[in-house]
Amino acid sequence: MAAYQVAQTHAARGETALAFQWLERANDQRDPGIFWTKVDPLLRSLHADARWQVFLGKMGLADSADDTL
Repeated sequence: MAAYQVAQTHAARGETALAFQWLERANDQRDPGIFWTKVDPLLRSLHADARWQVFLGKMGLADSADDTL
């Protein structure tokens, strides 16, 4: 329960590895919060990490060359 919120907390604390572990868990559990992953400001610290695009790709949300927004 609340795996996405745990991921947010770890991301806010700069605990990147734990944040990604909990995002994976949230995705596996189909946590409703996962819907906000790409635009969640609490996860912004994860965007520079190479795992970010990989994780978004698993969710079908990875940036593509066609994105103009």
